[in-house]
Amino acid sequence: MIYKNILANQSFIKKVGGGTINLNPNPKLEDFKKVKTKLIIIFTYRCIVLTFFLITILILKYFFYIHIYNELYILILSWFILSYLSQYILKKGIIRLTTLKKLDFIHYIIGLLFMTGFFYYTGGILWIGAIFFVFPILYVSLLSTPKEGLIITLLAIVFFSLIVFLEYLGYLPHKEIIKFNPYLYKDIRYIMGTVLVISLVFIFIFLAGKDFTQMLKQKNDELVKAKKKLEESSNKLEDKVKLQTDELKKSKDRLSILYQISRSISSTLELNSILKVILDFSVKISGAGKGSIMLLDKKKRIFFIKTPYDKSEKNIDKITFAENENTIGWVVKNKKFLYIEDLENDKHFSKIKIIRRRIKQLLIIPIIIEDKVIGVINLENTSLNPDTIDLLKSFSEGASVAINNARLYQKIQDSYFEIVKALAQAIEAKDPYTHGHSERVMQYTIQIAQKLGLPKEEIDSLRYAAILHDIGKIGVRGIVLNNPNGLSSEEYDEIKKHPLVGEGIIKPIELLQSIRPLIRHHHEWCNGKGYPDGLSGENIPLGARILAVADAYDAMKSDRPYRKALSEETAIQELKRGNGTQFEPKIVEIFLEIFETKN
Repeated sequence: MIYKNILANQSFIKKVGGGTINLNPNPKLEDFKKVKTKLIIIFTYRCIVLTFFLITILILKYFFYIHIYNELYILILSWFILSYLSQYILKKGIIRLTTLKKLDFIHYIIGLLFMTGFFYYTGGILWIGAIFFVFPILYVSLLSTPKEGLIITLLAIVFFSLIVFLEYLGYLPHKEIIKFNPYLYKDIRYIMGTVLVISLVFIFIFLAGKDFTQMLKQKNDELVKAKKKLEESSNKLEDKVKLQTDELKKSKDRLSILYQISRSISSTLELNSILKVILDFSVKISGAGKGSIMLLDKKKRIFFIKTPYDKSEKNIDKITFAENENTIGWVVKNKKFLYIEDLENDKHFSKIKIIRRRIKQLLIIPIIIEDKVIGVINLENTSLNPDTIDLLKSFSEGASVAINNARLYQKIQDSYFEIVKALAQAIEAKDPYTHGHSERVMQYTIQIAQKLGLPKEEIDSLRYAAILHDIGKIGVRGIVLNNPNGLSSEEYDEIKKHPLVGEGIIKPIELLQSIRPLIRHHHEWCNGKGYPDGLSGENIPLGARILAVADAYDAMKSDRPYRKALSEETAIQELKRGNGTQFEPKIVEIFLEIFETKN
């Protein structure tokens, strides 16, 4: 319940012997994971970059005919293999933290060596090739210690200078991918100036990277402080939660009951069901012997027992109170609960003599809607418990909303049904011979459904379906509906479309979705020779099978432009003749039983 959920959310604290132990992680293990993850990401990223670099030089060679030294391919492939094997070993192998940190530093030096190779075999690309050295300098300035970063930066300067001077002195043959030999390359002053400027740029990049790293560290420290404050606030909140745990534990059962009540009430809008739930749980909560719910009759201005706890009790339905009478009048006037401890000697409760049983205590809880008492909950032979009273009052407030919603819903349903009936009458106005047809079909359909013992929800759906079963005829021409000479094959085909048209009309209406198949299939035959889909047997919805019998009977009993109404005897004979082919035998049997009972 609530208490268990609160404890479950405290999984980061373990209780031991009455104390608490904070499960902090191992700092060395965290450092190891951090370095290992960083290296795996670097090696993986390097493999991707080298792949794109290899593709680029292949494009330069084969599409732009630029000479590429074979040594460059060897450098790229060897560095790719080294990076791939390194990240694979890191993922699968077991390495010590010290070894891991050494590898972290060594891979920068290896990177510098490879970059030096690229720089040499591309001929420096007009000295712009110095950018090859920028990447390892930038990486080490951001991700390593200042000492390691300075060493790598100085090594980058040394490697760059060595390539330039050794080529100038002729100890290394000059390599280049673009044939371009400006005289400045042979000028010692130009070379010295270039080396000096590039060295300063390398140092500046290193210092800028460290400065950026320091700024990030400062921001990280601020985040750590904020996190610490948040943890302190969390601990304070936890202490408050612990203080309230005992109170929550005490009220757990009561809240559980209230939740069950609220869920039961919200699961239905049928007023009688709601009132039964309210009364049952009220008796359970209060420990009362019996009880009842009284509602106000607005016309007569009296309270009557709507829901008794025991329906078999004699004269229970005869008990009424005027809204200003005795105890009920006091509750209506004050809008508060009333508890009578000694009912037998209380002069206000005179009508209790009608009930032939002993009632010692009585608790009355008002049900209030819009600041008016519209009902009361009577609980007999119960003690006055403050906690129970508060719970019942809260419950009665929820019950008020539920009762009001049920009444509003019923009004909406009634209004909606009247609109549907009006729509059906408007349709029948096109065909004066079918006036009242939908209303009669509805009556027959409801009687059959009740005889079959269908639930109320299905009977309500059948009411709408019966009223609207011919709504599709709004799309049929009046000259076809009122043809006195009978229908041609083309006109009959037009008539046969009305179930599909009717289904299409109600398709956008959410409330009528359940009756769409009933309207579509009310002209299907049990033998599969009906329309529009040729369904047969139990593939036809039960409601549509019921409608088929009711609709056919009333159609035979009604005048048509091309014939007079059939007699009741003839109509029944026609039903029997279609039994098992057009109509379901069980429904025809029930329909005939209804007529026999009626006659």
